[in-house]
Amino acid sequence: MNRTFKVELELTDDGPNSINFEDTYEGLNDEEWYKFSVNEYDGILLQANQEGFEHLARYFLKLSRTGKSDTFHSHHALEFGQENYGEPELTIVVTKNVSES
Repeated sequence: MNRTFKVELELTDDGPNSINFEDTYEGLNDEEWYKFSVNEYDGILLQANQEGFEHLARYFLKLSRTGKSDTFHSHHALEFGQENYGEPELTIVVTKNVSES
């Protein structure tokens, strides 16, 4: 049988049209903690350390639990801490019906 664990979080309720990242960054330091990359076949690789996955979990929980507006979106550099001027970016969009996107 698999072990279970309980997660308790307090995150800010950002409302439908914004997101506050401050509480999602809790416990992170300045080193690289996640990185997305794309290969020549358009395969996507996500590498993250434990803190990076915790940040992403908090971020996605906020998207799912704070009633974001349909089409709420955010843009991210593929690598933590880098600006993405003219570079590829990760865009995350909340949508009510994925099949219509």
